[in-house]
Amino acid sequence: MHRPALEARALTESALLDLFNALEQARTPEEFLGIADAVISNPKNQLPLPVSHGIPDSLSVTGTRAVDINNAPCVHEYLGEMDRANASDARLWTYLAFGTYREYMERRWPLLSGNSDSDSWRRRARDRWLLHSGSVTRGRLVRHGIARLWWVSHLTYKPSATEGIAMEDPYAYTREVFKSEDRLNAIFDREVGAFPTVATAVLDHAAAKGDAATDKYLQRIMQYLTLINGYRDVGMLDTFAMNDLVEIAGNRAKAA
Repeated sequence: MHRPALEARALTESALLDLFNALEQARTPEEFLGIADAVISNPKNQLPLPVSHGIPDSLSVTGTRAVDINNAPCVHEYLGEMDRANASDARLWTYLAFGTYREYMERRWPLLSGNSDSDSWRRRARDRWLLHSGSVTRGRLVRHGIARLWWVSHLTYKPSATEGIAMEDPYAYTREVFKSEDRLNAIFDREVGAFPTVATAVLDHAAAKGDAATDKYLQRIMQYLTLINGYRDVGMLDTFAMNDLVEIAGNRAKAA
């Protein structure tokens, strides 16, 4: 069986459904991945992208924290900017997981069997490897193994920053997010985290606090901002007001 081509492509809708069916029918992750290889390597199941991206640089999987601190910018630079419709295409992200970035996925989000929970590998496949066209949400995109790398980069990329931590590195905010998995979830798995001013202010605050900005500390800040957003549209605040609000949230988080 030949491995699928490394260049970025998308799957056909029928091929995507075949993968979901294979996940339900396969008895082991090895059987599932074998079926997936057959589906994805079939040229009839592939859709070329409007622009050829060539072969991407390999992604690294080292350490236990900050694993993706450099991987996210690499994926964003490889794919470039996309409109929301294309960037939410389940067929694209699923192909990238099973084809283009397969080696990374097997090391970063391996599908393992043999433990007491026989269905754990299926849940990981649904969360990290697959996306269903009928249920693409922001939460699912920031959990998918490859989509999360592009989307967080897209939301935090600041190529023209004149202040803050991104003045010298346009991906500084991206790297700040990927310092830990819990940090990513705390910020972007919440509705309020979708506001660029919120993410920027929280990440500037985290960078200034250094090691004091623990995952729990940032979770409490985001909980407070979510509470405030219930009766005040924090997305409409300017930079100065947002920074002040994050400082207040930080003081409350320390006192908790």
